[in-house]
Amino acid sequence: MIVMKKCFKVIGIILGVIVILGIVFFVVDYNRVQKQEKPIFCIQNPAGMINDGGTIEYFGLGYKVIDFHTLVGFDDIKIGSWFMDYNDFEEEMKKYEEKFEEEMRKSKHSFLGKVIESSSTYIIVEPNGNEDIRKSSDKISIGLGENNDAFYEIGTNVKITYDGTIMESYNKVYAILDKQVI
Repeated sequence: MIVMKKCFKVIGIILGVIVILGIVFFVVDYNRVQKQEKPIFCIQNPAGMINDGGTIEYFGLGYKVIDFHTLVGFDDIKIGSWFMDYNDFEEEMKKYEEKFEEEMRKSKHSFLGKVIESSSTYIIVEPNGNEDIRKSSDKISIGLGENNDAFYEIGTNVKITYDGTIMESYNKVYAILDKQVI
């Protein structure tokens, strides 16, 4: 009987410590998310990035963080329960998609192609065979700029819009990037 009480007491203390740690971890990560910073007491979803431009899910002790980085410009961090889902924010993302599509309609310079090389600072795109830019080069290097969290997988189809400026140097062609879309 005494041994049983000690076991319950130990289990209660352990559960209490886990709950307190969960609350502390959540409060710290919540404050970081409010400042648009990545959480520190979470692990990244082992399934990897969501193929939308670089959105990452993190799991904490009883909570989840989704760090959005979509190709259409939705760049936000959300925190909630483990039941929070990427699709819960479709309406917010739809606003960015509509704005992006409107900008694309106004753009005069764009081409479709496939990513053939990718790094954190640039991608190399092979324009589709029927694109006019293909007359300049069959490989276009596109700088992604500083503070870019998006990662483009090799083989991804993209639409590149640019300001019309094409720079050629040593048989390389550079497009000045405005936006990209899958």
